[in-house]
Amino acid sequence: MTRRHVVGAAGVMLAGAVALAQTPPVPPPAPTQTFRATTDAVSVDVSVREGDRMVAGLAAGAFVLTDNGVRQTIGAVEASAVPIDLTLIVDVSGNPFRPWTTPSPDDAAKLGASLDAEVQQVTSILRPDDRVQLLAIDTYSRQLFASSAPGLVRPVGRVDGDGLAAVYDTLAAALLQPVEPNRRHVIVARTKGRDTISVLDARTVQAMAARSDALLHVVMMERAVDREDAVHMFQCAWMGICEPTARFWGPERRDIMGSPLRHTLTASGQAIAAGAAATGGALHQTELLSEPTLLGEFKRAFDDFRASYVLRYTPERVSREGWHDIVVTVPSHPSATVRWRKGYAIDSPPPAAPAPAPLPEGARLKTAPEFIDAFGRGEYGAVTRSMQATGDAAALIRDFRQGGNPWPATPHREAALALEFAEAGVFSTRDATRQDAMALLAKFTRFVRPPLEPDAFERAWTWAEVTILEGTIRPNLAGPVVQKATVRFPDDPRFVLARAIVTDQRLPIAGLGDPTQAHIDAVTSAYAAALARPETADEAHIRFGWFLHRIGRDAEALAALDAAADGPARTLEPALRYLRQLFRGQVLVSLHRLDDALDALREARTLAPHAQSAKVALMNTSLAAGDHATAEALAEDIQTSPTDVTDPWWSYWQGDYRHYAQAIAAVRELVR
Repeated sequence: MTRRHVVGAAGVMLAGAVALAQTPPVPPPAPTQTFRATTDAVSVDVSVREGDRMVAGLAAGAFVLTDNGVRQTIGAVEASAVPIDLTLIVDVSGNPFRPWTTPSPDDAAKLGASLDAEVQQVTSILRPDDRVQLLAIDTYSRQLFASSAPGLVRPVGRVDGDGLAAVYDTLAAALLQPVEPNRRHVIVARTKGRDTISVLDARTVQAMAARSDALLHVVMMERAVDREDAVHMFQCAWMGICEPTARFWGPERRDIMGSPLRHTLTASGQAIAAGAAATGGALHQTELLSEPTLLGEFKRAFDDFRASYVLRYTPERVSREGWHDIVVTVPSHPSATVRWRKGYAIDSPPPAAPAPAPLPEGARLKTAPEFIDAFGRGEYGAVTRSMQATGDAAALIRDFRQGGNPWPATPHREAALALEFAEAGVFSTRDATRQDAMALLAKFTRFVRPPLEPDAFERAWTWAEVTILEGTIRPNLAGPVVQKATVRFPDDPRFVLARAIVTDQRLPIAGLGDPTQAHIDAVTSAYAAALARPETADEAHIRFGWFLHRIGRDAEALAALDAAADGPARTLEPALRYLRQLFRGQVLVSLHRLDDALDALREARTLAPHAQSAKVALMNTSLAAGDHATAEALAEDIQTSPTDVTDPWWSYWQGDYRHYAQAIAAVRELVR
């Protein structure tokens, strides 16, 4: 499966992602922030504010500090700004409408140059002992450069974007970044405020922000949002194209702002604003004609730190080992807002991220005759690599159809190659190309059907066709094909399960509130048929369990997921084992069984160590359970993990498309 197909389909499976994110989080305990204390001396940075004014000139006697409830003697107070760790977050995701306009090949270079210029402005303000890192909001939470001193920051160069928007996941990962002794963490995030792929939701980010020692400022890109909306409205009103044309689906959005030009905060926006305010920061929107900027908001935050204090003490009358809760008050200013680090402990650095795998080497085919020659020689690897890299599937399909059968003596070979061309075409962002691919499949559906009874080749070819169409997450296209397959091959359990998957797919694409009873009944009936087949019962249990969770029937969902347990004679494939544990973890959170949920999510992470979905879910559940050290380590891991790893969750809604490689291999074997 190519990454373009996984990423593309991720937008359509967002109803599942929203179900993950909308699980009400269990409130975590009192706020605690871990940082490393390597000596007996402890430093605590403190800010004191009355209204809009920072309180300056306080001496040691003005502060009362307790360590695990025991008052301590403050040995020194430094009234100077402590070093800061600055996290800049920029939104490089694409227009969720993705209208007819196509990004220029130079856009990546222009975006990189623009970001480099902004970073240079910020680093010119920072001091030598400050540090800065740059994160990007896209389909994945990406670290464009790691935390570095201002003088060591290197240009980011080209920055690819135009993906989906993991706004909430990126904010959460930044908020949970560990803070070292004698430093403060400032986050300035610029976003269009349209989340389309995160596992977490705005309320969860709000809870994390309220319990974080980071200072969070969120800057809204209102003009960019208006430009995107204007392009979409022009296309719809004047061209009659009201659906996305550069994506084959419309990703479900959770907006921070409301309708164009008005920019009223939605419920999600109010949650993010409240979370930022709880940290001492704010959500910034346009005032009159003045739009906030990344640099401007950082300058304001930086000025506040110049009036911060550093309190130093040596713990007395408390145990040296373990966690230490710190409480700081300023009795002489009872109405002041006081912020400080909430505690300290010994911590270990997060593990280094593994190096990304090298790109495969090999020839790239470009024209239909080249594909035909390579396929005829059995060079299937070159065919697959080139199909994944092709940018013009329409031309390939056209030339293939016009060229006639290159193997008159073995017509099935032509049908096998038609699958390869169609697979590239149905995932195209262009309507015309998708229609050409569907016409090609329809043509060969008739050609592969023998005059009497179905044979082995028709069965194998039809199964490959079904896996492709399930992968498009277009049940209106896949449904009729699957229905015919169940009629032609009523004894094949794969098609029975495929019908259940396609029926289940209809809800995420609709995205119109709660499912109707008719839809629930249809999905239940379809999965019941698959549950009755031993070959598909386990996967049907997993998928039906997740469906039950999405409609709020968690006790039944857990029973269904547990029914798919591995056994001596029943071994689940790796992707299903991962999904089963990921789903069990989310269902157990809904049932308020956090310890069991953590066990399930840890098992999921063991099964797929680099998958982001389990790490984000485990991070959130660990935080809810009070395990901040684990949550912070996972937040750091999420930011630095490679982005070229396939996550089984992203392909869940693509159903049997994960079997396409095996299906097409079986077809090729029959035409050797």
